Amino acid sequence: MLDKTQEFIVANEQESRDLASIIASHIKPGDILTFKGDLGAGKTFLCREIIKALCGQETKVVSPTFNLLQTYECPKYSIYHFDLYRLKHISEIYELGIEEALAGHVCLIEWPELADPILPKDKIQLEISIIDYSKRKILIKI
Repeated sequence: MLDKTQEFIVANEQESRDLASIIASHIKPGDILTFKGDLGAGKTFLCREIIKALCGQETKVVSPTFNLLQTYECPKYSIYHFDLYRLKHISEIYELGIEEALAGHVCLIEWPELADPILPKDKIQLEISIIDYSKRKILIKI
C-alpha cells in the first residue's frame, strides 16, 4: 500500500480516518512520520486518528499544541507526538527529549521544518493541502 510517493484525496473526516488506519497498519517501531501543511489542514486530526488506530479507539488523544509533546503507550511501543509550531531554535527540540524519542520509538512530528536537519533521511513525510472546506490532498513520501 505505502510505496515511495503516493497521493490521496480525502473528501471528509471518515475518509481521513480510513487513510489514518491504513497508515497505522504499516507503522513499526522506529518509524518517524512528519506532517506538513497550513494551519487547519488536518495534521493534528490525522495524527490523532493514527494514534487511536495504534493504541485503541478509546485512547484519549490530546493535541500537543500547547505542551509541544504528548506521549502514548501502545502495546508494542511508545508514540511521541510533537508539535513544533511554536519553537524558534533547534536547541528547544533537544529540551523536549527528541533524542530519546528517535531511539526506536514511533514519532509523529507536526511542523517538522526546524527539526529536519536532525531527523533521519528515511522518515515518512506527509504533506497535507487544503482543496476546499472538507477535501484534502495528502501526499505521502517514503
